[in-house]
Amino acid sequence: MGEEVQKIKNDAPVKADEGPKRFVEKGPHVVLDTKTNVFWLKKDSWQDKGKFFNWHEAVEYSDRKNLRKIGGFDDWRLPFFDEIKTLYDESHDNPGKGGVTLHVDPVFPEGAFKVTWLAGDTSTRRPRYDFSEGKEVYVDEYSFGAVRCCRKAPIQKVATRPKRN
Repeated sequence: MGEEVQKIKNDAPVKADEGPKRFVEKGPHVVLDTKTNVFWLKKDSWQDKGKFFNWHEAVEYSDRKNLRKIGGFDDWRLPFFDEIKTLYDESHDNPGKGGVTLHVDPVFPEGAFKVTWLAGDTSTRRPRYDFSEGKEVYVDEYSFGAVRCCRKAPIQKVATRPKRN
């Protein structure tokens, strides 16, 4: 007898348990990366507002997210390169704005813009991250891009019993 493959109703093979997910939705607007302990807004600013921002407007956008306490947090900011590059994954093909292929997990909705602003200041050249190519690029601060805000989760302290004297 041949090897049997479990089937579900539509005859698709049943996937083996893949273990815990890396990206976990934390409400309607927030995703937690359990590998890096960084929270991300699910949608970028293009998906959220339908417009692009220069670098200065990108900073203001994150400040407005803090005033509104999106996801219950008030410390949203532009990501650093070391944070944003952890979202890039060539094994994922997520359709972006204009039909461009973005390499991000499908937990992030389709239709994001391919470049997002990063934190950083090098006079008038500012960093952006390109999700179609997986690289950092520097452009004029008045160029346009999208914003994907993030925040770092606080370090959890292990509860200990108070010492007795």
